[in-house]
Amino acid sequence: MSQLPRTGVTAASREKIITWLNSTPIGAGFLADDLKFSLLLLDQYEAGKERILAERAELGELSWLGGPALGPLQWPRTPGGEPLAHIATIVLGEAQALVDSRDFTELDWPEPSARLPANGYLEVFHHLGTYGNPEDDGTGGWLVRHIPFDGETIPPLIDAPDDLDLPQDVCQPVLLATGFSLPRAVDFMDSEDWSFDAVERVEQETNAAWTAWRRGVEKVPGPVFPVSHLYGHSDSGTEYAHDVLREVRPLSDESDSYVLILSAESWTHFEGWFGDAGNFEVWMRSSDLAEHRFEHAWCMIRTDH
Repeated sequence: MSQLPRTGVTAASREKIITWLNSTPIGAGFLADDLKFSLLLLDQYEAGKERILAERAELGELSWLGGPALGPLQWPRTPGGEPLAHIATIVLGEAQALVDSRDFTELDWPEPSARLPANGYLEVFHHLGTYGNPEDDGTGGWLVRHIPFDGETIPPLIDAPDDLDLPQDVCQPVLLATGFSLPRAVDFMDSEDWSFDAVERVEQETNAAWTAWRRGVEKVPGPVFPVSHLYGHSDSGTEYAHDVLREVRPLSDESDSYVLILSAESWTHFEGWFGDAGNFEVWMRSSDLAEHRFEHAWCMIRTDH
């Protein structure tokens, strides 16, 4: 295995990543123009609500997957009365601190065309039987909301209602970390064999690097999985997602674009939540993200790859 830089976006690491892409074992230098900044969600904490409460009491806020949501809140439900599952609460101040860090500002990383708000919380709920096909528009199958933070009053935690039926309970605190993202092999299915093979090597090694990092080890004997993240490329490929988005959220003009704001994998904590090893994704138009119009976000469970 070649030596992929796996310590996140640190000094000169973008140059090292491009050198690695161009190396003989990898042979994927053609991906360098698609190198994107990403924020990884690393599960380096013990699971459970108690960890969130302890962290709040000692150090401050923490992002987490599943589990309780932030109050005050009337738990979101579909028009038919079914409760939505809480997917994630992301502390946006932590994300902004990484985006404002030298890792991001001084190394010429391609920025997202728009960013999440600089403070508050991003919270995502979803009906796990809604896959985000065009016919799901307007069905109330998800809720994406931004909760402002006044810097003083930390919102209380609200447990899910008793009638929420989940494949398994999940409450996993996560640490945000700077990383990078490259296109996935599924986007090269119709390309020449050599390019598909090169992208597949890149995908396997980046997944191995992030998995080792999240486990705090040098090498992972296997298996390796994608890592949940903010921004970057879709782990399930962009073609199908963009086909759906062009139908349900057409771009306003040529300057607009689609931004992946959250990707959650279901190989580990969310096993069984998103179909058979699917990915959960939240997409927005750059124009909507810039204006914080989260009611126009589009959520998808990706089982098409």
